[in-house]
This record gives sequence, C-alpha cells and structure tokens, in this order.
Amino acid sequence: MTPPPSPLRSPRPTPPAPDDHDADDRLVDRGLPLGMRLLALVGALSFVMLGLNSLLPVLQPPPTPPSMPDQREGNLT
Repeated sequence: MTPPPSPLRSPRPTPPAPDDHDADDRLVDRGLPLGMRLLALVGALSFVMLGLNSLLPVLQPPPTPPSMPDQREGNLT
C-alpha cells in the first residue's frame, strides 16, 4: 500500500515500472504551461537587465574635469 501524497507536494505521475513497455500507458510530463514559461522568461530577462544596468556605471570612463578659464586673460581691476 502506498502512502497518501504529501499536501505540500503536487502529485506527479509516477513513471511506469521497468517491465511495462506499453507506449500507450506511458505518462508524459509536459512541464509548465506556456504562460508560466513566458513569465519565467520575462523574469529571467529582467534579472539580467538589472545586473547589466548595475555594471554600466563601472564600465564607463571617468568624466573629464571641467576646464577652468585661463585667468591670465581678462580684465584686471
């Protein structure tokens, strides 16, 4: 007798026993639905973009200091 499934885990189909080779009885795990796959893709891409945006200031060259006007040229009072 098998124990009842845990309430914390979703029940997944068990693979057939090794001696059962009937292709019609084989359960196919199709994975996540398309909407969940797209949501995971958007989340992964946003995570990558956040990482790239945090690295951009480090990769940019330092700003040049502003040039001071020449003080020798000008009106002396």
